[in-house]
Amino acid sequence: MIAKQNHSTANILLFLTSFIAAKWFYDTFLKVYAHYISNYGMDFALFLNVIITLILSYFTFVLLKFCCTQQITSSTIIISYLIYSLLLVYVIFLKNIGHQGLVLDPLSFIHDIANGSRFVPAMNLLMFIPLGFLYPPTKANFSLSLLGLILLECCQYVFHLGVLDLGDISLNAISLLIGNFFHLSCLPRWIKEHMTGKPHQS
Repeated sequence: MIAKQNHSTANILLFLTSFIAAKWFYDTFLKVYAHYISNYGMDFALFLNVIITLILSYFTFVLLKFCCTQQITSSTIIISYLIYSLLLVYVIFLKNIGHQGLVLDPLSFIHDIANGSRFVPAMNLLMFIPLGFLYPPTKANFSLSLLGLILLECCQYVFHLGVLDLGDISLNAISLLIGNFFHLSCLPRWIKEHMTGKPHQS
């Protein structure tokens, strides 16, 4: 019982530490870019700031917990991907409701970077890495992935959920490929070696 209480206390202290670190990181480095994903007024922006801080706190907690125990549970990975999936849904379909645009330059991100807008290209380059990590880089997988990205961008345009930007598709495709090549690295085996709560083999 005492050991369990000590474990719970340690987790609470670790999460508080994670929350403080996440809030500092968000306020210092990310808050200035919040307007890119918050287009529905001040109240929603404040709510989104809280949600992002809590999400960063969770992932910081997972990282610190791993550093302390050298273990990660399968449920933690599932929860992390669930949070990631919800974030993708929001960023792709919900952050620009009512907006519509068309950019047919597959290198439009170069123009954005040259004009000082680096946040959106950086996010487009990073946002699909965890998804690409789930499968290997084959021609069939790449073709299906590219088709999926095109369909997502078309949905944004047709349903007035954002801009159909070929530059976004280019960066998102590179993002998936980066994740694919992580899949081929020793990282998946390393994660399995440190995973607890794995399903039993029959």
